[in-house]
Amino acid sequence: MLKKKRVVIAEDHKILRQGLRSLLSTSNELDVVGEAGDGMSAIRIIKELEPDLVLLDLNMPRMNGIAVIKEIKQTCPETRILALTMYRKEEYILEVFKSGGDGYCLKSAGHEDLMAAIRAVLDGKQYVSPEISDMVLEGYLESRKTVKERTSFELLTQ
Repeated sequence: MLKKKRVVIAEDHKILRQGLRSLLSTSNELDVVGEAGDGMSAIRIIKELEPDLVLLDLNMPRMNGIAVIKEIKQTCPETRILALTMYRKEEYILEVFKSGGDGYCLKSAGHEDLMAAIRAVLDGKQYVSPEISDMVLEGYLESRKTVKERTSFELLTQ
């Protein structure tokens, strides 16, 4: 029998936490072991429980999701973090990954998409919602165009 992956839900809207818990309880792969309604509580619970995965809202009281990611990755580096948010802006996405997040899933995702995101992140992969992956890739490719490779001659000092 496969051991269930332990999950903490950090979301400031109680009805969303309850809905996520209910949704995830239908999976025989996952066990929701804790919940938090703000960033400070999330850090305390995650440090205490050391879950396999955190579903993390980015906009929470008492400490935003980016600060939570940074703190958790320092103290619990093995814990995988999937940002679950409504924000579609590239700067949010990049900040999540720069801070150590493992995935970025939009709240507009359906059950199957959320489960795909969870499985990918738990498998050690990075995940970005399909609705925004093209935008992220375009931004990356655009930034690559603006970075000019320097020739060996340009690297020589006087």
